[in-house]
Amino acid sequence: MAPTREMSLETKERIVKLLEEGNSSRMVAKDVGCSQSAVSKIWTKYKQHGMVVKAKRTGRPRKTSKRQDKQLKAICLENRKSTTKQMKHKWEEAGANVCDRTVRNRLKEMGFQYRKAKRKPSLTPKHKRTRLQWAKERQSWTVDDWMKVIFSDEVGTKLMQNTVCHSSSPCLRD
Repeated sequence: MAPTREMSLETKERIVKLLEEGNSSRMVAKDVGCSQSAVSKIWTKYKQHGMVVKAKRTGRPRKTSKRQDKQLKAICLENRKSTTKQMKHKWEEAGANVCDRTVRNRLKEMGFQYRKAKRKPSLTPKHKRTRLQWAKERQSWTVDDWMKVIFSDEVGTKLMQNTVCHSSSPCLRD
């Protein structure tokens, strides 16, 4: 079973202080709010090393610095519709040597969400003909004629409590 969250440095120092004062590990565990085995592990490490600070962890170091991550965020906010490949190339121009996957990981860490644009069907020759015919039929219309037409473009408009909501999805406020 994997260990749970790590104890704070203050808690570890408090455990060591209580044990040095002569309290039992059971009493210290109850007082601090952790298990007796955790108290004994901290005490053993303290006796071996003389301190309770956490040791440097193993693992691969990060490929990018905090400054480079800020550069990526600026690149993303500059054009939210750009792809990760486009962002990668701009980021490489700024000095980061990374792959697409790293770009996606950093953006995810920053809280950005990936959304794939929906594909829209192309206009067929029939659609083009009918649109042209529609436009030619109304070419001679006056402003008064056009004032009688409502263009909706599939956008829902609701007027409630002096609030107008324009969205392609239903209005959230009622």
